[in-house]
Amino acid sequence: MVRAEPTRIRSVARAVGLLLWVAGEQGPRTASNASRALGLPLATTHHLLNTLVAAGMLAKDAKREYHLGPKVGALTDAFQREVFPPDYLLAPLRHLADASGETAHLTAWRHGEIVMLTSVDGTHAVRVARLHSGLEGGAHARAAGKMLLAVAAPQIRDAYLATHPLEQLTERTIRSRDELDAEFARIQEQGYAIDEEEFAPGVACVAAPIVVDGFPIGAYGISAPLGRFRDRRVWLIDTVLSAASVGASVVPADAADAA
Repeated sequence: MVRAEPTRIRSVARAVGLLLWVAGEQGPRTASNASRALGLPLATTHHLLNTLVAAGMLAKDAKREYHLGPKVGALTDAFQREVFPPDYLLAPLRHLADASGETAHLTAWRHGEIVMLTSVDGTHAVRVARLHSGLEGGAHARAAGKMLLAVAAPQIRDAYLATHPLEQLTERTIRSRDELDAEFARIQEQGYAIDEEEFAPGVACVAAPIVVDGFPIGAYGISAPLGRFRDRRVWLIDTVLSAASVGASVVPADAADAA
């Protein structure tokens, strides 16, 4: 028996699309620009924007530009309080552990902290006492932490680092903000992050972001003994990048046209 596709409401999908456009747009966020960007009739765009403003999801300023509204903060807080990982991100994580044979983990922002949500052991996994579900702190020394800081908005990154001193965890931990900023630039350019004994002696990690509609919702990573990591470095990087791509593809669509 073929399962019917769930019904989707076009106006809701369009409203979500507008919210995401406002959140990500760097230029003037006017109704006419939104209409052109999303391919919507201008009148429809105005109606949707006015509805979102009335609901508190958007705000309109004196220049007739739109910004995220106060109600968005409630959604953000609720999302970041969800410590348990979304079910749809677990299958790619398990596949990553199986494919690599190493410990695979999922990390994300939660309530202003960079938190390891869960991990899965592979067949050759190395146990690292400091790495565990619910781990916070040390983001400047962890591959996944550096990855999420590198792709965060500058004000979010600066706020985090202002309240989290660059503690020296090993001899290879980056302690200088200038060096860390240079590391962030490299990560942004290459699309993945690595730490080799920066968080724990004898252990290396690689992480890649799970990016949906231009927003990083988390990062997959693996940890391995340093020697084994160096022997398989290119392959492990490609495997983590592939897992992150799969993870992004399985996230339920926030905006989809009605059937």
